Amino acid sequence: MKNQKAEFRKVCFDMSKHNRYLYSKKIGDILYKAAKPYKNILLFIPLKNEADIYFVLKRLRREKKNIFVPLVEGDSFKMVKYSLPLKKKKFSILEPHNKNAALEKIDLAIVPVVGIDSDFKRVGFGKGMYDRFFARLPYKPKIIFLQLRPCVSFHKVTDSHDITADEYISFNIRRKNDGNMGYSRFFFIRSRGVFYRQKDG
Repeated sequence: MKNQKAEFRKVCFDMSKHNRYLYSKKIGDILYKAAKPYKNILLFIPLKNEADIYFVLKRLRREKKNIFVPLVEGDSFKMVKYSLPLKKKKFSILEPHNKNAALEKIDLAIVPVVGIDSDFKRVGFGKGMYDRFFARLPYKPKIIFLQLRPCVSFHKVTDSHDITADEYISFNIRRKNDGNMGYSRFFFIRSRGVFYRQKDG
């Protein structure tokens, strides 16, 4: 399973190198509509191979939403209020100067993914920080996976501890997790992405 996951992660990384500006604009429009009904939202400060969602973050803040972002701490992270300036920390992740853990209960978590598999589970960067964060959270907010360009495995490549989302958003896609991934025609027509099928045997 680990080798399959590593191979799938590499495929997804290779796919995420192009057209960041175009893809981010489309994704941001979908993300804004999905996030608008919620008050307390966990977002993330994007890396260069992730969707640039700064304009969504700023727009939600102007609408008086409470925006939180991860701040790496130990083997996971804590939520802190988004604030400027941002500083580059561990794993080249930008983080706010504010180090006070948020006490508010989030309604929605937007989680970056490298890819997802047939169980609607997350393939991340391999550090396990999001998995540990949600495993330790005493409640379950709505979770939306966000990806710059769709990269979906036809097969299970994740582990039991990998987190599952309620929705998945990528370029021209907003797909709910209805328990039946299915890879319908909708995915192929709308995604303009490449879907990964591991080799048999």
